[in-house]
Amino acid sequence: MAESTASVRGRPRDPDFEDRVFDAVIALYARGGLEAVSLGAVARAARVGKASLYLRWPGKEALLVDALKARIVLDTHVDTGDLRADLRRLAEQMLLLLWSDAGLAYMRRIVDSSVRPEVFGTSHRESSPTVLAARRLVRSAVARGELPEGTSPTILMDMLFGAAMMHATVTPVGMRDATRANAADYLDALVETILAGVTGTRPAGPM
Repeated sequence: MAESTASVRGRPRDPDFEDRVFDAVIALYARGGLEAVSLGAVARAARVGKASLYLRWPGKEALLVDALKARIVLDTHVDTGDLRADLRRLAEQMLLLLWSDAGLAYMRRIVDSSVRPEVFGTSHRESSPTVLAARRLVRSAVARGELPEGTSPTILMDMLFGAAMMHATVTPVGMRDATRANAADYLDALVETILAGVTGTRPAGPM
């Protein structure tokens, strides 16, 4: 019995504990940066005990890193055999992410990672799930004849995600509702334009 108790020590009994904590961390970091994140602030925002946080994380840095890993996620298992649909789904995920607190946190992390490597570590782009998924998508599309030999996964994904990021971040505040309402048309046009550039064909449909 003693062994069983020790094995679960520190685990929260509240099944929603982790979700509430991660949501609180992301909101605090997105809106106020590193200075806004403290275990006390997280505990208040998530309505949990501060002692419960210390049982799981040694400090705010470890908690922040775990929260970012949990909330800044794209579904990279999208190789359905239809490159156009797969690219559109990836771009849609990026837009939805950037239009949320997690997207603001993502952009803050990009900046903070360069000046606070002791918190975020060193980013290895080549081993990221998104880059690996991009390579799989491109290899599959080349094998099916949808893309020409030698297509660069890096350039293709830079065009896709870079355009989505610009679209989400430079839109004036007063136009954001209209931009979101027209997201489907934008995504269709974006994917068609990228594929036309990569394959050397004219974009399909009205632009």
